[in-house]
Amino acid sequence: MIAAGSVYAFGAYINAVKAHFNYTQSQVEILGSMSNFGISLGFPAGMMCERFGPRWTSLAALLIASLGYSLLYSTTLTQPFYHKNVWLQYIYFFISGFGCIFMYMASLTTSMNNFHPKHRGKVVGILDASFSGGPALFSALYGTVFAVGHTKDEENQNLGGFYLMTAIAFGVVGALGILLLKHVTFDIDIEVSKIINADGGEEEEDQRTTVQAKPEQREITGVKLIRRFDFHYLLWAYIFCAGLQLTFQNNQGTYLKSYNLEKYTTLFTTLNPIAGIVSKFFAGFLSDAIMHKVPRAGVLLFFNVVQTICLGLCIFFSDNLVLFTIVDIVIGFANGALWCLTPTMISEFYGMKNFARNWGTMMLGNAFGGLAMQEIFGALYDLKTDSDNQCFGLHCFTWSFIMITVLSLCATVFHFGLLQKKLDETKYEGENDYVEMCCTPDGQNETSLKY
Repeated sequence: MIAAGSVYAFGAYINAVKAHFNYTQSQVEILGSMSNFGISLGFPAGMMCERFGPRWTSLAALLIASLGYSLLYSTTLTQPFYHKNVWLQYIYFFISGFGCIFMYMASLTTSMNNFHPKHRGKVVGILDASFSGGPALFSALYGTVFAVGHTKDEENQNLGGFYLMTAIAFGVVGALGILLLKHVTFDIDIEVSKIINADGGEEEEDQRTTVQAKPEQREITGVKLIRRFDFHYLLWAYIFCAGLQLTFQNNQGTYLKSYNLEKYTTLFTTLNPIAGIVSKFFAGFLSDAIMHKVPRAGVLLFFNVVQTICLGLCIFFSDNLVLFTIVDIVIGFANGALWCLTPTMISEFYGMKNFARNWGTMMLGNAFGGLAMQEIFGALYDLKTDSDNQCFGLHCFTWSFIMITVLSLCATVFHFGLLQKKLDETKYEGENDYVEMCCTPDGQNETSLKY
């Protein structure tokens, strides 16, 4: 998961890519969004993991990701050629991100299937915390080893060495996945009886508790899934939040350079994912502890509200170092909670049998959303640039901060709707199939509208 998360370290070397190849901001935005597009194309990886298991999926990750970063390494050897043929780099970044999703799916689905459902929030929290550890580790490595002090002249940073190291890392981690990842058959009755027997309960009580402890399992996918309101609440909130957070994270170097604070690039690109690590542990364990009183959507709603307020302040004061530090941490926390709790809720609402397929399909929405938001960001930035493709000052980002603030507000509304729905289910002891569906068949008995 750490290796897979490294694809989101782009913010640490975005200025180096731009300087090495003399690209416009719009062009480097596409580069960052193409790697996100690759890792968000989770449906093929999910299907492969379901049908062939984690070891074959790890082999695919090894081959694809290592190929992608090897091709990126080759670009640093012929810079004039790739200045004129940026479209090739789009493909290379996509390949590298696409390899990462195979590693992500192999780790996530295997671990979720190997543990009792009551621990699911903790398991996803730990794994997604490791995923956030990827950009933290690789950003720190880039800043301390490969930037080699060139904070103002990014074209002299060792970008090729970083690409080569990453290609080797994926080869090693992929090989470990092939050797070590496997499904362990888990019997929920055994787990329950162990807990009860440890407490000294009687046999009859054990049997009753076992039946009660086994969670209700629903397996929903395909058209039935798309017709559900709660799926759309999750989907659009995820697309808006993940897209705006990606735009901010990938452009931390751009913000800091525009504010003449580029010496802090390594600090901020490391601090943001570290906040995500803490958030994923916190959100996973907290939501498991309070889920019987407060649905997981309530935890997400809290983070969204704080995120929206902070982004609104950025419209006017983002060049303030203290505020930018706070926003950097808040975005990290909100991103961590989103990536921890969204897949957890998908598995709980729609079952584990089709989890990889459902989550992979949902991630595809993030691919298009992230691409669109970063393209808009790049276009708005380029409107303000000088002959060197650079813009300096708060005015460079006014409209882009307005855009992501509005999107964060929309995500907050969707998460509020999801929270309200789950509270209603608790109040009325279950959901109503008729009102749950976005579209219901003609002739449905209208009396089912009543609880």
